[in-house]
Amino acid sequence: MKYEEVKSNKPNKLGEFVDTTEDGANYIVKLSEDKVYELAPIAYYIWNMCDGEKTVEDIVNEVSKEASLPVDQVKDPVVAILDELMKADLVKM
Repeated sequence: MKYEEVKSNKPNKLGEFVDTTEDGANYIVKLSEDKVYELAPIAYYIWNMCDGEKTVEDIVNEVSKEASLPVDQVKDPVVAILDELMKADLVKM
């Protein structure tokens, strides 16, 4: 998945936030009774922004601003995380 191909897509998260892990380091998201995922903070942050309204470009811009990094440095990692979330059925485009 390439940024230029998906930047205008509006990803929508699936599943629901359940809790944080015991140590508070990761986030638990449940898709169904038998599909529960543990997300790293950045993956959870991106998953949580997938509201069906924001475009991939909006998400990249927000991550860029929050991390004080240039857009060019965050767009590939953000797209990679979205790709993994899609493979896990936690996001649909």
